[in-house]
Amino acid sequence: MAGVLLSPLAPWLLLGAVAAAIAGLALKPSPIFAAILLAGFLCGAGRAALAATPTLPSEIAGRPVTVAGTVDDDPVARPGGTRLVVAVESATLADGSRFRQLRIQTTIYGRQPPHYGDRLILTGRLEEPARFEQFDYRTYLSDQGISGVLQSARLVRVVAGAGDPFHTVLFGLRHAVVGTVDRILPEPQAALLLGVVFGYRAALPPALQQQMINSGLIHIVVISGLKVSLLARIIQRAAGRILPRAAPGIALGAMVVYALLAGASAAALRAAAMGGLVVLAGAIRRDTHVFASMALTGAVMLGLKPALAHDVSFQLSFAGTLGIATLTDPIAHRLQWIPPLLRDPFAATIAAEAATWPLMLADFHQVSLVAPLANALVLPLLPLIMVLGGAGAMLGSVVSLAGWPSLQVAGAVASWFRLVIESTASLPMANLTAPYFPSRWLAAGALLNAGGLIGFRLRRFFWRRQVWAVLGGAALVATALLLVRPDGRVHVYALEVGTGSAVLVRTGNGDQVLFDGGPNPDRFAQAIGRALPPTARTLKTWIITGGRRDQIGAARAVLDRFDIDRIVVADPDPWTPTLRAVIDQAGLRHIPVETVGGPLQVDGVWLQPVGDGRSWMVRDGNALVVIAGADGQMPAPQGGGSSPAPVPVIFTQGGPQTWDEPALALAVVQVDANSRNGLPARAFVQALSGSHLMRTDRLGTIELVATDGRFRPTNE
Repeated sequence: MAGVLLSPLAPWLLLGAVAAAIAGLALKPSPIFAAILLAGFLCGAGRAALAATPTLPSEIAGRPVTVAGTVDDDPVARPGGTRLVVAVESATLADGSRFRQLRIQTTIYGRQPPHYGDRLILTGRLEEPARFEQFDYRTYLSDQGISGVLQSARLVRVVAGAGDPFHTVLFGLRHAVVGTVDRILPEPQAALLLGVVFGYRAALPPALQQQMINSGLIHIVVISGLKVSLLARIIQRAAGRILPRAAPGIALGAMVVYALLAGASAAALRAAAMGGLVVLAGAIRRDTHVFASMALTGAVMLGLKPALAHDVSFQLSFAGTLGIATLTDPIAHRLQWIPPLLRDPFAATIAAEAATWPLMLADFHQVSLVAPLANALVLPLLPLIMVLGGAGAMLGSVVSLAGWPSLQVAGAVASWFRLVIESTASLPMANLTAPYFPSRWLAAGALLNAGGLIGFRLRRFFWRRQVWAVLGGAALVATALLLVRPDGRVHVYALEVGTGSAVLVRTGNGDQVLFDGGPNPDRFAQAIGRALPPTARTLKTWIITGGRRDQIGAARAVLDRFDIDRIVVADPDPWTPTLRAVIDQAGLRHIPVETVGGPLQVDGVWLQPVGDGRSWMVRDGNALVVIAGADGQMPAPQGGGSSPAPVPVIFTQGGPQTWDEPALALAVVQVDANSRNGLPARAFVQALSGSHLMRTDRLGTIELVATDGRFRPTNE
């Protein structure tokens, strides 16, 4: 793990040697023990340092290719298409260059999908996976060995093939189980049961998944340590009545099969490892110790796959388990008025949320407030649906009628789950949403959690609880004030508002300037909420470069969100009725309006119009970024010749139709993938083939930060 998180490696190897020596002296003066400890650390650090991360060669990224390869995983059917993972044998460019030994992902539409092991030929544009605003898709795919995504894929040819026998049998068994449940139960009960029992979520309706997130029950369709440990206990006790000596082995085998049926994902393997420790501890008649088990499992999994250190589900699983082990009993002790059947899941959910809320807000930007209630109503029935649903699906895949009775009961339980999900998700204030949650807030939340846990454990030593409560409250307020303070650097945000014009500039002291606002009030409100803390409610200047809907369709949201010091109109054309309505609203709110007359300065940041005022340059010292408005003039490129110009350019409203300037080091395009005119012009994109092109329809809001005299993107 150290080799993944920390670099260079040499200081940490020295630290390992010192730690081994201290451990050997602290426990027993045993050189052998110290040597074993050091050897283990060296092996782990070396494994982590040598671990390769799949990457797409820069020569092929963003270019049309012809791919020949083999379907390397079970195809996943999606609404309107099928997602494939392809082991590439050759990827050929138009100039004849070939690349081999890649693993890519793509989606095909409109024809009979291929099967696992089939050989195929595809054409499309091979690109690096995006890093979205709330999800690092590139890291997620690299953990699965996938280095690229084939966009606009067209299936040219398919030849039937056979994969390895093990996976062929495994996928066949999965298809039989899924088909059995689909035949016997209606939707969405079938999809919900498959998700709860086997972690198979492909058929879950998107609306139901969102409701599960809002109610804090999305974890029931994920293979977790709770499910696997529960399964292990049930099978071991049932087998122990007939074959007591073989019961641990039977339970371990069942867990392995269960993890494989669930897709052998990182979560499934981690859960199986934790369940295996529970079974082995019982077999050797030793009580399990959750912290030792977590440490051992984490060490083994990170040794086998160091990239898991960056996996969100890995982090959430360990943080949640730590919270449950530490806080569940104290919380349950204070909830004696709740019936025991509901008390434990209620307390466990509160404990898990207390431990994971910083990660939830940082990665998913929301925490469910109704999760304890929803889990208390669902978790007591989890063993029933696991046993009946799993047994019914397995039996029904062999003899259809054999699984019908148990699947009917499991379907009734799934209907109850659905009722709880929909009811709790529809409650007012079902979840807490925090679109703005930067990394420093995550660090502060982790420190706050750690401090709270230490204080909770040491509370018995403090005799002045009121004093400590006041000091803790004051520290919390001070921390909150520090967290919303700007970081001292200039930020420029190309907001994800669709095909429109909406760029926000935030100075080092927190002063803000907005260019236009985009076409849609709702999308502007969502984008600005993700970019700014909730306390940022003032605009020093709102610059309007045009009066069309693409530019100021979101004016109502801008006026409602911000207290605006002034509005500057830079539109050289006659004012449109839309623009006049905005100016009238500004007059009612006593906001001064002026026309642009030259460069503006806000907190040391210079804003200079280019040409007719539709394009602007934003300068902070030597750092410069250009906002290229629709039909606006561009400043002279600073790269010289054919080398990329070092100045980033933000193209609003999907960019121009053509581009005759030299390549850019960075080009940002505000574009919407879900509209008729949502894509930038093909000629424009082809002209920027030598540039680093970033699009808001793929990455969300793109943030540029002034660092070392240049504006650099933070989405990378």
